[in-house]
Amino acid sequence: MANEPNDINWESAARMELEPDAIHESSDGYYFDCPECGSPATIDNIIEEGRCNGYLNEQVEGIDFDLENVSCSAVLRLEMAYTAEPESET
Repeated sequence: MANEPNDINWESAARMELEPDAIHESSDGYYFDCPECGSPATIDNIIEEGRCNGYLNEQVEGIDFDLENVSCSAVLRLEMAYTAEPESET
């Protein structure tokens, strides 16, 4: 991430599992609600900036959310976890 502060201890960061209804779609793409301030957090901004759109003061097209006076200090990161069965040797 380009703007990620160096002193973040991601091991102790709060985590949440995303249910299917946690992802929203707008004409600008997909977004989540920021867990700190509630503003839209587009997937692009989370990946590229590590911040929600409220922090970045960027409106999401088609979403009625007033970004003025939104104060947010959350640093966001998406993580994908997986497990796979080892290939069988037959």
